[in-house]
Amino acid sequence: MRRMSARRPRSAAPRRPYLVAWSALLVALAAGLLLPSCRQGKTDVRKQTRLMMDTYVTIQATGPAQTADKAIAAAFGRLEEISHKFNFLDSTSPVYAFNVNNTPLTDPEVVEVVKAAVAVSEVSGGAFDITIKPLVELWGFYGDRQAVPSQRSIDSCLKLVGYRNLVLEPGRVTKLRPDVAIDLGGIAKGYGLAEAARVLRQEGVDSALIDLGGDVYAMGKKGGKNWKVGIRSPRSDGLVGLIAASNLAVVTSGDYERFFWGPPRDTLQNAAAGSGQVPAESVRYCHIIDPATGWPQRGTISTTIVMRDPLTAQGWSKILFLRGVAALPLVEKTGGMEAILINDSMRAFCTPGLASALDSTLLQGIATSPAGR
Repeated sequence: MRRMSARRPRSAAPRRPYLVAWSALLVALAAGLLLPSCRQGKTDVRKQTRLMMDTYVTIQATGPAQTADKAIAAAFGRLEEISHKFNFLDSTSPVYAFNVNNTPLTDPEVVEVVKAAVAVSEVSGGAFDITIKPLVELWGFYGDRQAVPSQRSIDSCLKLVGYRNLVLEPGRVTKLRPDVAIDLGGIAKGYGLAEAARVLRQEGVDSALIDLGGDVYAMGKKGGKNWKVGIRSPRSDGLVGLIAASNLAVVTSGDYERFFWGPPRDTLQNAAAGSGQVPAESVRYCHIIDPATGWPQRGTISTTIVMRDPLTAQGWSKILFLRGVAALPLVEKTGGMEAILINDSMRAFCTPGLASALDSTLLQGIATSPAGR
């Protein structure tokens, strides 16, 4: 192994993921609680935080106070519209009508996002799937009573899951089975980031930082310099790195957002087989469920995608979380995307382009070597 220098030239990085060994600090870009710098130069920054889309949303915008405040208010208004349209719990939303009443989706905006979600599903072989709702509900993640369901219940729900149950037609979406239901939460925040940025630009703001529950879009530059975004560890409150971002989305999926502790899967299976084995320990079950198995993914604790399109970034953060390190070559092949993955052994795998872009002054003492050596 060799020590990471203060700054690695991009050309020196081999085109393969890096395996990063963890010590006192975790590698940069590990999780999605971003810590925007508010004092990068003398440019005035206007900032507002509101609770919406089931999370805290913070928008910072630079420029004259009146212009920035008006733009921020307009961006929040747009996010309110999106929150309503995509909320499957809102009985007046098109998604609710689609799920409960089998009403075809015809709202142009919702149809556009559903089609974008299906495109991500196709390229990932179904790892990302908006028809996952019955399984998430079965595991109790829409409420406060999570529990490990029976395998029989999981198998029953799996029959309802599959993006191919959605029929995409010009201007509308229908479904093959009436009991199929969608949850656009896995991609709607990314769409919200993109739309908030569009509105800010429309209102005359060319520099802003939008933080939607830890998923961030850095827009333009602040005081002539890229926004510096700091990111916390998925297992502690410490800052683990910085990235200079301009017109980039930084989107994270993690097992720390919604989870509960339950008996290990193998002990449950042994008990069902009549072994009488009593679970000796609990494991963490998170809300990110594999549509192929019906079980929450374990082994990965955090994945972050950095790219220009926040909607696509959100979908890919789920794909990488579910498929693990094996999906990193697909990330590189796709192009225009960088990623980092943290596994439950506290090791990080990072695409070379992101490794070379990190502010490594915070990574002194972290050993690195090419993956697989």
